[in-house]
Amino acid sequence: MSGFFVTTPNLHRMSHSHSLRSSIRAFPRTFWVLVCAQFVAKFGVFVIPFLTLFATRKGFSESDAGLAAGAYSVGSFGAAILGGWFADRIGRNVSMAFASLAGAGCMLAFSQAETLAWMISLALLTGLVQESGNPATSALIQDLIPPEHRVNAYAVLRFAVNLGWSLGPACAGWLAEHSFTWLFLGDAATSAVFGIIALLALPKGNPSPPGKAGWSLALKDIATNRAFLGLAAAQVFFAFTFRQMNTTFPLHFDRQGHPLHVYGWIQAMNGVLICTLELVLLSFTRTGSMRGLMGLGYAILASSYLLFFAGSTVAIFVLVMIVFTLGEMFAFSRQSAYMAHLSREDMRGRYSGFLSLSWCIGSSTGAVLGLQLYGESPQVLWTLCSVFGIAAAACVITSGRAATNS
Repeated sequence: MSGFFVTTPNLHRMSHSHSLRSSIRAFPRTFWVLVCAQFVAKFGVFVIPFLTLFATRKGFSESDAGLAAGAYSVGSFGAAILGGWFADRIGRNVSMAFASLAGAGCMLAFSQAETLAWMISLALLTGLVQESGNPATSALIQDLIPPEHRVNAYAVLRFAVNLGWSLGPACAGWLAEHSFTWLFLGDAATSAVFGIIALLALPKGNPSPPGKAGWSLALKDIATNRAFLGLAAAQVFFAFTFRQMNTTFPLHFDRQGHPLHVYGWIQAMNGVLICTLELVLLSFTRTGSMRGLMGLGYAILASSYLLFFAGSTVAIFVLVMIVFTLGEMFAFSRQSAYMAHLSREDMRGRYSGFLSLSWCIGSSTGAVLGLQLYGESPQVLWTLCSVFGIAAAACVITSGRAATNS
């Protein structure tokens, strides 16, 4: 086993995180700059939640829309590899700035796509560049925040992200009813703002020496890390189920004849619930099992789609979103802190990139296969999602137990 596994037997203690008040006092100024910049960027994530509708409103089929959504996820494959290396080689801030500024340019080009071939190509390129900053963001938090405060740090970051997410989709739904072009322009503008902030106000972090920044060394180390591999496997199943919220969920909503501005408010509700409840939920559950609560979150989120068996009214869509968000609140902050604990200090960008790659596998499969299954039988898709949620929980719980002998 790799050197960092010396601390793994203490993994259960990670769930006993410090109080939110003590963590906030410990966070450095640069962390708060990152939080504010993320709010701006996520407020403007207008396009991805509406990508399926953008394609189908242009006359393309569900399968064609799935190809476009899947192309974005396929581009994210390259982003995970490129972004992980960039973060460890050229620094966190430059990686984030490149991803955001290049992503803004891609969004402007995407707004003019008319043919399916151009839409797929631009979706692929946008996913490649725009998602390449994620490993750097995760690695920078690990650089800035000590382990005992990371669960709270990720929760605070998620608060900012979801505050933007709660406001952005409501605006996006209104814009989409007037012109989809405005979605792309707004997304590009906020991405550019984030890129400028990252370049000028965020640190380079702790990149690796040139001779140790390659992927081969990181992959050898990851291959010995059973707990991390279990987490990576869980991401494949979890991402498949999570992806449905941005693909088949809006399509199912639209097929019922509900107005788009209502969909925007339902999407915004996800961010509102996270902003108001996640920090409270973490406070009440911080002494619980890290892996157990993550697994519970996976299962709850994935099972939310089973509520569609009860109907397709607006009230059902609202209930699905509430259950989905509850599972998300249990899983995401803990998942990020757990990944940080399992990562080697000199390979944080590539560890984050590898986990992003696992997420991309599930996400791209979820986009393409999910929409195809939806076209054949929505009920089969909802059932498969619940099975995948249980599989994700099993992966993270059993692999962690084996690695820690707990």
